[in-house]
Amino acid sequence: MEEWLEKSISDGHINYLEYNKFTDPTIIGTGAFGKVFKCEWKDCELMVALKCLKIDTILSLDEKIIKDFIKELKLLRRASNHPNIISFYGVTKDYDGHYHMVMQYANEGTLREYLKVEFNNLQWKNKLCIAREIALGLLFLHDNNIVHRDLHSKNILIHQKQPKIADFGLSKQINETSMMTSDSTAHGMLAYVEPQCFIVPKYKRDKKSDVYSFGIILWEISSGRPPFESFDAFIIFDLD
Repeated sequence: MEEWLEKSISDGHINYLEYNKFTDPTIIGTGAFGKVFKCEWKDCELMVALKCLKIDTILSLDEKIIKDFIKELKLLRRASNHPNIISFYGVTKDYDGHYHMVMQYANEGTLREYLKVEFNNLQWKNKLCIAREIALGLLFLHDNNIVHRDLHSKNILIHQKQPKIADFGLSKQINETSMMTSDSTAHGMLAYVEPQCFIVPKYKRDKKSDVYSFGIILWEISSGRPPFESFDAFIIFDLD
């Protein structure tokens, strides 16, 4: 993976940013790839999120996680020039040799968190605006032949009241998805997963699957409550 990153950087496909440009790191989360930090990008006077992958622990990581990280970089590079897609600025390498994706920092957290705090203050016009902008971001992905496959209220971030679709770890280009045979495995937050994934063996998720997830998100925006709350314990699940 390190060789792929370095080649992509040298070929100009991915922007490389010097690590000393980022100051005051604060841990804001963890994921399959490693820790996520909030930092200030000095040159731009901009807060950014650094999503880490520790290359030196690569042997202890599932090969699929490594491929997902690479895939997410590629998809972010293609899709992040839309106002409702989280911006991807490039990669950096810290002093310990760990690579980080440099991404836009969303100052109001996830849509789930935002609704929990702000729901009573939102008018219907505000809810409609949030829904419309998520739809525009999803349409942009689909127009670029990208299926998200894991769309839910924790993968939509809010920055200055504007929704941003994020986390492309399970996303697929449509031509890539058509060659997959394992899409029947129901990954993701179950409340947002298309029911056909639980019924039809080897079901391949497509644009319609994202539209189903978006429909659940519309319910959540309108009600202010997470869907099927008893499912919350099952964050990532494998039916096989």
